[in-house]
Amino acid sequence: MRLIRKLGLAALMTVLTLPAQAQAQAQAQAQAPLELNGYVKLEKVTTTGSGERQVEWVEPQVVVPGDRLIFGTRFANTGDAPIERFVVSTPVPASVRVTGEIDAAQLVSVDNGTRWGTLGELAIMQPDGTRRAVLPGDVTNIRWTLPVIAPGESGTLEFYVTVR
Repeated sequence: MRLIRKLGLAALMTVLTLPAQAQAQAQAQAQAPLELNGYVKLEKVTTTGSGERQVEWVEPQVVVPGDRLIFGTRFANTGDAPIERFVVSTPVPASVRVTGEIDAAQLVSVDNGTRWGTLGELAIMQPDGTRRAVLPGDVTNIRWTLPVIAPGESGTLEFYVTVR
């Protein structure tokens, strides 16, 4: 029998605070009014009677290892001035790993934010002294830099993870 560890609401709340941490960092850098809303959604896959696969994203109540989640932050410049060089850095909780859908140009860190680069630019030192390419599951932090957010502009920053 396979034991599946369930994360209840308390553990999930720890995961849910990640977008809020990103929001706090972003707000500190904002030069004009900025609305930020963080969220976490759980992928729910069902199969119809005809065998068609349907995917919907729902509010998570309980998550188990293997579940896919989206961590996201919606932003909107509600001011009259542009916001320049808007940066959001988000740590990836140890209870999840980034999935393979990460954009090749996405800035990431594999050492808790000390060094930043793309998956193709970074490498990890192995115990035997050799270096290997970084994989999405190695990512500890994700960063977005938006050159300008114009007045009235809005958007969403997201990344996919799998519960460990």
